[in-house]
Amino acid sequence: MKILSKLKRILTQLSLLTFLAIVAWHELHSPPTILSDVYPYLTSLSPALVKQCIDENRTSPTIVLEELLAIRSTLPDREAQPLIEQLKNYVPFSDLDWGLIPKNTPKNVQRRREILNKYTYYHPDKYRFPVIGTTWFEDSFGADREGGKRRHEGTDLFAKEGTPIVSICGGKVEQLGWNRLGGERVGIRGDDGNYYYYAHLQYISTSLVKGKRVEEGWALGTMGHTGVALTTPDHLHFGIELPNGQWINPYPFLEVWQYAGEKRGS
Repeated sequence: MKILSKLKRILTQLSLLTFLAIVAWHELHSPPTILSDVYPYLTSLSPALVKQCIDENRTSPTIVLEELLAIRSTLPDREAQPLIEQLKNYVPFSDLDWGLIPKNTPKNVQRRREILNKYTYYHPDKYRFPVIGTTWFEDSFGADREGGKRRHEGTDLFAKEGTPIVSICGGKVEQLGWNRLGGERVGIRGDDGNYYYYAHLQYISTSLVKGKRVEEGWALGTMGHTGVALTTPDHLHFGIELPNGQWINPYPFLEVWQYAGEKRGS
């Protein structure tokens, strides 16, 4: 009876350890929770407004870009300007005098500031534009493809065949090589957790290996028209998939990254 009791106790402990191991594995491998207000806000920001704030930050570097953008994206100019003047005069964000602005508005601005601080896509020094050289692109996210069988889940950037393509951020090579839709494609799991998809390449850099780390600006390959782009002009299909599997519109980010790159080069 003692042996049987001991055996039951061991089995119970093993079951508990197995359960805890499964829970821990799921915690480590499940996608991070992204609050529902994050990407609707980020993708709602017009590139023109972000560019305005980048320029304003360059001329008034005492103002934190994220604070400036959070204020300007929430308030009309007549209400935003007194707050911005305070920031120019070294008043900390936490000590701003909001005057007669409704009480819930500072909370909205604060939340947007938190989002911009955590998700730094619009910071001019954090991400790089993926095409080296002359290119043009427009917002075609969600457009019909293959007669409505699927939706376009990215942005197409057009340039001459052979134009260099680089990684927009640091990360790890997760996918590499041919598939039916993307042709020669590279998938990078960014340090920010997002999956960045570069498709229709002419050639893939021979230095890339699955699981290998890449840094911002590293060569991924060259512009082409492989896969379903065989009969189209040469272009890069660039996509952003969040850790939760949702594809989001890259267009506003690309507009800002291109502008910031031009400013850095000027």
